Amino acid sequence: MPSAYHIVHYRHFVVTNHEGKRLEHLCRSVLDQQNPQGASLWERVVDRVQTLDTDGARQLVLNKVADLSSAVFGEVCLVDTKGLQALLQSQRSTVELSDKTKAEVFNLDERVAPAGSQFLRGMAYWLAVGDHLFFVKTSGMTSDLLRGHFEWLIKSHPNGLAPGGSFTLQSEFDRSQISGDIGDIRNLRVKGSTVPSFRVDTIDAPPEGSVIRRTLRSVGDRFVQFQQALPIVEALLGPAKTESLVASLGPDEYLTVDASVKVRGKRTEESKANLKKLANDLADITDGTVQVEGRDGKLSDGDAILRTNMPFDLPHVGSNLLDFNNVSDQLQEVYSRFVRDGKIVA
Repeated sequence: MPSAYHIVHYRHFVVTNHEGKRLEHLCRSVLDQQNPQGASLWERVVDRVQTLDTDGARQLVLNKVADLSSAVFGEVCLVDTKGLQALLQSQRSTVELSDKTKAEVFNLDERVAPAGSQFLRGMAYWLAVGDHLFFVKTSGMTSDLLRGHFEWLIKSHPNGLAPGGSFTLQSEFDRSQISGDIGDIRNLRVKGSTVPSFRVDTIDAPPEGSVIRRTLRSVGDRFVQFQQALPIVEALLGPAKTESLVASLGPDEYLTVDASVKVRGKRTEESKANLKKLANDLADITDGTVQVEGRDGKLSDGDAILRTNMPFDLPHVGSNLLDFNNVSDQLQEVYSRFVRDGKIVA
């Protein structure tokens, strides 16, 4: 069976008002609730649809969801009810592209989803065990969307958190990577490994006599896209020098930013807490390696964030979906492994 590796992310469910309710129990309690006709939420998929915008175009659907006795496991689908999908048609035509060019091309088109279906823009598979949440996300799904999904699920339904209750999904440092307490965090660094998804538009050929240098730098936040990198470069170099830099880039060069955060001088308790929160929040915005340096030690190699890579079965070669039962088994395996290795407490 074909398979693909994905990052298994971990979050610790923390109720801020000390209600003592655990994520697994809250999910099960919400899904057990019955409507006036006696049907539980497990049995009503239309009531497991979360609308993300005012016109209902984007939705999160808690589709398959199962009580595993020792955990609750589900898949969340990010769907687009009104969007278009671009298609490259096999039909050919000859078109005039400029006053000098007449070319044969494949036609482009955009289509709405067929009647009775919706475009799937992203997926997430999650496992709630006690106060532990494990999840795998694909395509356009983000950690923020998944957090909003749980906000909606356990706070907008009866049998969930009491009115006014709040919670956090806290990422954690990997205890096996950081021996003991490294003390106050002083330096954060993200080493990305994802191929850049944006390239700067430049002239087709460099000026005569110029030299093209291929560049590749270790960068943060999954090779920060150009639109995000540009304001940071402007803050460092100023608008004029930034514009000059962009204009000088060759056709195979692109602009990135190395995400490194340092704090100098006398620290306040608030800055210490905020920097630790920033270190954990990096798990939401990057799949790159997060390294930390503290007063009493540092992690010079490896990933400080508690997460791991796992193989998952695919229904068929090239599929964008994962096998539901296999994901369930693999996430439970990660939970058992983390407990066994002392990374989390059951």
